[in-house]
Amino acid sequence: MNRLGDHSRNSMLRLVLCLLPLATTPLWGYLIAEDFLSFGGGEKDLIWLIPWLVWAILYAIIFAICWMKRLPLKRALGYAGGGAAGMVVLAWLGLLFWSMGWLGGG
Repeated sequence: MNRLGDHSRNSMLRLVLCLLPLATTPLWGYLIAEDFLSFGGGEKDLIWLIPWLVWAILYAIIFAICWMKRLPLKRALGYAGGGAAGMVVLAWLGLLFWSMGWLGGG
């Protein structure tokens, strides 16, 4: 009985950690929209939610894959956070270079 309880608790913890960044996105949006959190750009601060949302979705996907492969929690967190951050940076650099070529720059 104790092992079943531990497994259930571990699964609930992993589920919460998997979806926490995605679940906090509306909170960040509210805080930025109501000017409780200001980065100095006015309404343009809401644009910062786009990379956060992309990161949160990638994090959840990678974390779920690590969970299915039964990786330890610490390793799953590292892979999910680092992998999602790396993919967002690569996407940003790709868009940067694409826009430079499209705009005729550099």
